[in-house]
Amino acid sequence: MFCISASYKKTPLEARQGFAFSQEEQYIFTRKLIQNNIIKGGVILSTCNRSEIYFTGSSRSVEEVAKAIALFKNTSDSSIKKYCLFYGGSRAASHLFNVTCGLDSMVLGEDEILRQVKEAYLAAFSAHHTDSELNIIFQDALNCAKSGKSKTRLSTTPVSIGTITANTIEKYIKENIDRDKFPGKKVLVIGITGKTGGIVARDLAAKGIQVTGTTRKRGLDAGTWWHGSRLVEVTGFEERYKYIGQVCAVVSATTSPHYTLTYNEYLKNASYNQEKLLIDLAVPYDIDRRLAGLKNIKLLDIDYFNTLSKENTNIKLGELGKAEEAVKECVENTMKKIYIRGFLARVKEDAILADKFNKEKWFRNMVYYLKDVLGSDGFKDVLERIYIKETSGGE
Repeated sequence: MFCISASYKKTPLEARQGFAFSQEEQYIFTRKLIQNNIIKGGVILSTCNRSEIYFTGSSRSVEEVAKAIALFKNTSDSSIKKYCLFYGGSRAASHLFNVTCGLDSMVLGEDEILRQVKEAYLAAFSAHHTDSELNIIFQDALNCAKSGKSKTRLSTTPVSIGTITANTIEKYIKENIDRDKFPGKKVLVIGITGKTGGIVARDLAAKGIQVTGTTRKRGLDAGTWWHGSRLVEVTGFEERYKYIGQVCAVVSATTSPHYTLTYNEYLKNASYNQEKLLIDLAVPYDIDRRLAGLKNIKLLDIDYFNTLSKENTNIKLGELGKAEEAVKECVENTMKKIYIRGFLARVKEDAILADKFNKEKWFRNMVYYLKDVLGSDGFKDVLERIYIKETSGGE
């Protein structure tokens, strides 16, 4: 297998956009390569951070595919060489495994890439664009990623401030909120259309927590913005105090130069004894500090979440070595599977060798023993020497 990759690691966003493939383009491009006998099979993975084509064929295929990409995307060969990375054999497999397991992502250990790889593979498989080698490698990569999530804390340790905030609110609700008082588990997110506020809202909705968000944007179609989620509603910024008494937590994540919650206005709209979590993610502060002195109020600021993010980053880095070793072992096993499959195919083509392999148990046992004790590169080399020796009359 080979891979040509344009990713965030080497390719700037503007150039990366030029290499992006729509679903229709993925089908058309791969089908054309197969029909022209440039490749035997191919899978295209195209996300916001990478566009990659994994394919099988001869060493000549790499150059031909690169030229085809340049022609299809109306760019130059020099741009392909400048912005793309090229992998072959075990390095291509290793790259795919690292990508699928989230070890090559901007956010280490992210979950989204696993879904994206699976969808890209299934689309190619359904279109009959994959061969047995691609099927083995992609299926093993997907299984490795799923297995790795249960063995390490990479994907379960968030570093995004928005995600950590949502997790903190969920924990607070479970531990502190009387369900009779807040049966709907409602949260107010001030600045919901901003990057951080949006992440908080999406993660809360995914947890089944109802969110009301405020925005200064006029005429916003909340249904479209939030993909029809019934758990998210959007209102104007000036309406924020109307919801204070109805929610158990408030998140303020704006770039406003003024307080979004002031002491006096809060007291006018919320009960003095009402339990509430206030989270201020703004710099400078959005929420009046005096509110922290009220009974049953817990106020957390951006420094608290930055500390958690750094701690989680250190946890992830500590888990990285374990994850890399697990991926390396998966790649080794997959490459051995590929090599012995190729060896057996060659054995079947030689009547004498095929007869020996079928009848002489020690010979078969020796091959599989070597598979277990050797590394993939050593195993590949030994299989080649065995084949040469057996087909050349023992010379």
